[in-house]
Amino acid sequence: MDKLTTHLNTNFYTLYREWHYKDIEPRIFVEEMLLDGTKDPDTYKFHIFQGLEDHYIQLTADRFTNYKRTILDKDWQLAPFGFLYDNANNPIPPKPSELEHLKRLAFMLSQMFDYVRVDLYYMPFAKGQKIVVGELTFTHACGTERLVPESWDKKLGNMWQHTSYNRGSDEAK
Repeated sequence: MDKLTTHLNTNFYTLYREWHYKDIEPRIFVEEMLLDGTKDPDTYKFHIFQGLEDHYIQLTADRFTNYKRTILDKDWQLAPFGFLYDNANNPIPPKPSELEHLKRLAFMLSQMFDYVRVDLYYMPFAKGQKIVVGELTFTHACGTERLVPESWDKKLGNMWQHTSYNRGSDEAK
């Protein structure tokens, strides 16, 4: 309860300058736990710029037991950068059988945005397999995770062609 109360009383707009939180009243909601008793689901975090085919997939596996994070390019090869660490020595994980379906879903959800990270949980162990949308986020790690090598900070920034929108309407300025 203390943690939830702290979150409710934290102004994330002021703290991290994440403008999309500015006018949102804080709320707490509870979701179903996505475990089958033996394994937590892998998370596929699609970093998508302008809905372009050039994107990166951040695969998070074994979140609660043996945390692993690998950044992959659109061809399921190691990306030439990592967040907080060098990605170059990571093993390439097995490609999921539903990767194309995951990509299609991520791209459908990304179409309205200049940049968004679409998080999808993939649970092949669930009856009939299961994909759950985790979140859409506009500021990966509040913009605080260092890129390795640092030169990729500018390269990824150049992929983001920001479009200015009038907050009072849905029309672009």
